[in-house]
Amino acid sequence: MDDYDDNERPSWREIDKRRDRSTHVSGPKKEKKEAGQDRWNTGRQREALDRLFLGEKGTPEHDKLHNNIHKTYGTNRFPGAVQKYLDRFGPPDDVSTLLLLLGSKDSGLILLAIDKLQNIGPTISQREREDARRKLSMLALTEKSEDVKERAAEIADELKAFK
Repeated sequence: MDDYDDNERPSWREIDKRRDRSTHVSGPKKEKKEAGQDRWNTGRQREALDRLFLGEKGTPEHDKLHNNIHKTYGTNRFPGAVQKYLDRFGPPDDVSTLLLLLGSKDSGLILLAIDKLQNIGPTISQREREDARRKLSMLALTEKSEDVKERAAEIADELKAFK
């Protein structure tokens, strides 16, 4: 009936040993890394690398001055915060800050923000582009300065064409 004699047939333990799946076999145990901890470190390393490529705009000083612009919006300290930022880092690269600059009363600052929006227009998301276009359209209707009105209308049309 059986091809094996009782002496030849391997036991289940021997079969498991051959497969290296046995819990009875002690071998070098692999250390399990905590997945969350490893992912957290990877994220921190990626963030540090991104900040390195940003240059001066990746420093804590930049973050402080950038946040100060957002915190002081609508107060009498806003123009000073913007000027400090511009002196140190030049025009901001993010749309949210540029939209705040469009709300200032200084036409030179508004024109600077409009030019920056024109430069980054093709690279920003559709949502940001639409927000910028709406803000520029309102500016073209309500601004007192003719230069700002014309420039805002022109760039609003350009941003509309990127769809």
